Amino acid sequence: MRLYWRPTKTLVVAMDKALVLLTLEPTSERTVLDKLRKLKGVAEAHFLYGPYDAYVIILGKTSVELQSLVIDHIRHIEGINSTMTCFIAD
Repeated sequence: MRLYWRPTKTLVVAMDKALVLLTLEPTSERTVLDKLRKLKGVAEAHFLYGPYDAYVIILGKTSVELQSLVIDHIRHIEGINSTMTCFIAD
């Protein structure tokens, strides 16, 4: 019997991430979060208590992709008053 060792190949794909803090119109929270969770690139979406009403974690291959997701999609959802995007460093 011969034994052969084959090294395994692990493909690591680097993704950019950002935290987007949102202020929302009163009573629009559930509708907005449902729409956000359906967007490609949104990893998480949750309610908050405090100065912001909700947050989303978004993923993209590049920072340009994240920027497009925020500007072209997230900010166009009815019920979102403002966004603050924080790129995640690690």
